[in-house]
Amino acid sequence: MKTLLLAFSLCLLVSCTAGPVYVAKNENDGIRTSYQDQKLDALAARNQSGLKAIYERYQQARIDVYPNGIGFTELSDKSGGRHYYLLVDVRPRDITFGMGQTKSQERFAEVYRHHFESNLRYVKEQDLGMDGVEGLAFAVHWPFRDLSQCDSHGGFLEYIMIYLPKGDFLRLVHGEASFSDLAKNAEVVTSLDMKKADSVRIVE
Repeated sequence: MKTLLLAFSLCLLVSCTAGPVYVAKNENDGIRTSYQDQKLDALAARNQSGLKAIYERYQQARIDVYPNGIGFTELSDKSGGRHYYLLVDVRPRDITFGMGQTKSQERFAEVYRHHFESNLRYVKEQDLGMDGVEGLAFAVHWPFRDLSQCDSHGGFLEYIMIYLPKGDFLRLVHGEASFSDLAKNAEVVTSLDMKKADSVRIVE
């Protein structure tokens, strides 16, 4: 199983009167262009037009992107091999959960069943055709807030991320496999209740 080398920090959101909501304000916020790893830097430099096309597609669909949410990430396998995946991380504004109203697994199930595949479908076959890309790392972030205090700020962010090798993604877009079937065999990572990200297995 591949291990994510790019760590996502748990993002605390501040009071309702001020503070960030962790949404990319523009293309410069949304597309990551600088990496410590030289191969990731080279991937980004070669594929800027493709990354911009993805960002614009989500903007046209009125789906917000997480800051630095469009780019690339490196993964490693059990034998130490390195793999380079396209990263697409979105932060849809229509997903909000109130504290005390749901349990973590209920939030996971709601996002997975009703928001995940619908946001994933804006990634196209040509995106995985970018030079050097071996698969897709796709994530959805959402806030968990005290809605009695504020419905636009506060609380913290949770997320689900799935890793699809290029072959599996192409089977999905060609209609040769369902997202549900692919997800059952894919690596899925989630962070809930401000806990460290953990791998989970999809069971339906």
